[in-house]
Amino acid sequence: MLLATYLPFYRLHEVEAYFVKNVELLKPKAAVIYVDNVYRKEQRKILERIAPPGVEIKVGNWRNRNDTWLYMLRDFETYTGDWLVVDSDNVVEPHLAEAHGELRRYPIYTVLDEEAWSRSPRGFLARSRQIGSAAGRPVYAYKVYDDSWRAVFRGGSLYFIGPKQVVAFSKLPDREIVERVGRALSRVDTWLRNFISDETTLGILAHLSGIEEVPWIVASHHHHHGSTPAKATKIYVAAAHYQFASALRREFGGFLRYKTKYMLSALKNLRYLLTP
Repeated sequence: MLLATYLPFYRLHEVEAYFVKNVELLKPKAAVIYVDNVYRKEQRKILERIAPPGVEIKVGNWRNRNDTWLYMLRDFETYTGDWLVVDSDNVVEPHLAEAHGELRRYPIYTVLDEEAWSRSPRGFLARSRQIGSAAGRPVYAYKVYDDSWRAVFRGGSLYFIGPKQVVAFSKLPDREIVERVGRALSRVDTWLRNFISDETTLGILAHLSGIEEVPWIVASHHHHHGSTPAKATKIYVAAAHYQFASALRREFGGFLRYKTKYMLSALKNLRYLLTP
């Protein structure tokens, strides 16, 4: 098993606080940390000093989670076995190690945190069905693509991977699909890419890989870091998704509902650009 996490440079404290604990709990054969927003020699020197024993650190200046994910998926091809990517502010539950042995038969599965489950998992459950259990915990399957026209006119993403505190792969998406999604993302304005959630991009990758449902289980604790920015202006979100949908249509065809949804959203929210 390869255990990985990714985080921006300014959240390095989460490595010792959380990732080291995940390494101790899961005992992977290899562990890698991907650090974004690294572009100076001084930053690399800091990373060399704090690198945990036996953990590899890789750096880049991808500037958004989606480009970071695409880099990681390409890089994972150099490792063999299963790949578990844990959000940097999560500590997994001990039962995940046992559950992984049962869930690894699926190409992808994900994890929801206990805190979100306790608050209200209604949003996830509305698009899921229970398919069994693992390590004594219920396992649900999340529908990654809502293909109804009704979904075009309501909130929520048409493409979504589901819970994403951990994303586990027993089979990576085909390299050609990753590259073509990467080309589509590169056509989105650099300053808009952060308005596309990585859950959406991962859902698109799953959909293009022929995966209709992704299993998920409750198996982590989420230690919120408190650095989440204010709610994004809807017109920027719409513009980002519209550009992405247009680029995906150019690469793959299809994606008409996705493009239509955000064209309508952009028109509806145009007033945000016109009012002070």
